[in-house]
Amino acid sequence: MRQRILWVTMATLGLGCNMARFTANQSAGMFKLAGKSLDAESDLVLAREAAPGLIKTIDGMVVVSPENRTLLELSAQAYCSYSFGFLEDDLESIEESDARFEPLRKRTTNLYQRCENYAARLLRLSDEAFPDALHKDVETLKAAVAKLDEDDVPGLFWAGLALASQINLNRDDLTLVAELPKVEVLMKRVVALQPGFYNGGAHLTLGLLYAAQGKAMGGKPEEGKQHLDEAIKLTGGKFLLNKVMLAHIYAVTVQDKALYQHTLEEVLRTPADVMPEQRLANEIAHKKAQRYLKKMDDLF
Repeated sequence: MRQRILWVTMATLGLGCNMARFTANQSAGMFKLAGKSLDAESDLVLAREAAPGLIKTIDGMVVVSPENRTLLELSAQAYCSYSFGFLEDDLESIEESDARFEPLRKRTTNLYQRCENYAARLLRLSDEAFPDALHKDVETLKAAVAKLDEDDVPGLFWAGLALASQINLNRDDLTLVAELPKVEVLMKRVVALQPGFYNGGAHLTLGLLYAAQGKAMGGKPEEGKQHLDEAIKLTGGKFLLNKVMLAHIYAVTVQDKALYQHTLEEVLRTPADVMPEQRLANEIAHKKAQRYLKKMDDLF
């Protein structure tokens, strides 16, 4: 009798776990649609307040179904997007000497690490070389990345973006800065497989990577501009953050004040709903463009 009770209990628990996983898997598509609703939001405050709840709900779904590709991709995207759209924007609004700056920088870095971890788990579903390949030398990573195909673009992109963002926030960390060539490896593979993914995001990242420094400092600003121009072209100029970054990084590096001013003013003249499915990103672009224009005399 005891053995029978134990068997029934175990079977019930197993059924419960399977049902929970089934529900999570069936819900993945719904959460993908919910994320699109957030992307189309016009109210920055509402979007900011809604995002954490959505992020943690998807987190919970991943716990239940840890190998669901859609949920892993959504989690990676959510952490990177929230960190860039809101937390990095906060960092830009305060001085480094402000007591709030360092804790916020650390928090933002940690959330980018979560994005990278989810992306690495996504890549592992295709190749068990990951996530270890991300932490080895560049040649090892190149070999691992070369085996991946178009289905792996989301994992490659979010891993690269998360790493690039961590480096950007921690430029005094030489160990982390040394990882920069890995960003190039990941993003070049995305460009080769699916150049238009996430609004030309790989071209944008490579553009920022190359244009962040002038030639005298080892940068490749003109090559960077080619990537930035391609990112803009791929979205028909409607994803305004690409234009904002052209001004904020490239124009400042080469000290082209006219390009800087013209580009940011063009962004502000363009309605945020020119790309309805990316209304939130365009609202953020407007906010950044206004801030950067106010800083123009300090930069040139």
